Amino acid sequence: MSQSSHASYNKVLYWIPTIFLCAGMIASTTLWFTVTGPPEILKIAETMKAPNTWAFYALPFGQFIAAIIILNRKMPAARTFAYAFAMFYNGGLMILLLNSDNGAGAAIEFGKIAVAVWAYAADRNRIKKSLPQAVASGA
Repeated sequence: MSQSSHASYNKVLYWIPTIFLCAGMIASTTLWFTVTGPPEILKIAETMKAPNTWAFYALPFGQFIAAIIILNRKMPAARTFAYAFAMFYNGGLMILLLNSDNGAGAAIEFGKIAVAVWAYAADRNRIKKSLPQAVASGA
């Protein structure tokens, strides 16, 4: 595999999970606030036996911000925290869904965590592969 085709291959391996992750995060937040609505959110919080209802407002908004940070390629440290937030948020939702006996919802959240881990690993691999070029060019 030539150097340029290898770089293209790494970009594809990076962008596929990143697009899936961010599209899912943005769509989830949009659905949460537009379709579900505040009264329904409070009912869901009670059904899931959630300790705090504020988490059902603040955390989805944080998920939207995390998706924007992940798509911004200029801040690697902030992206790391955004990936961690995505895994934390989806992990918390998965535990709440398991607690409320919603196995299908928990399986979806587990899938989201798997995509977040895949996207994070691809991001770290992309940075590792581009590091020697950045050092050699003096950037």
